[in-house]
Amino acid sequence: MAGYFVLHTKWHTLDRLSEYQQGAQSAISKYQGRGIVYDTQPEVVEGESQLAATVIIEFDDLTAARAWYNSAEYQEVLPIRLESSVGIGRIVGNKE
Repeated sequence: MAGYFVLHTKWHTLDRLSEYQQGAQSAISKYQGRGIVYDTQPEVVEGESQLAATVIIEFDDLTAARAWYNSAEYQEVLPIRLESSVGIGRIVGNKE
């Protein structure tokens, strides 16, 4: 069963965005993650949202998704995103 990291976010400062992206991508690659969605203008069809981007990263399974999120490599750059944006991140599984 594939595992996914789903992030709905809005950056309020872009000063360190590229630093975060580089560090996050390096960690994602290490855990064989694949970015499958990066949408900066998602269509809201239900409810209200001020979050401006949706990112979905696919991993081989939930264990890999959790290992990536909790890895030292990702935890090193995560504070950049948390200090520079608001959002909701989730790890979810695909039931087949």
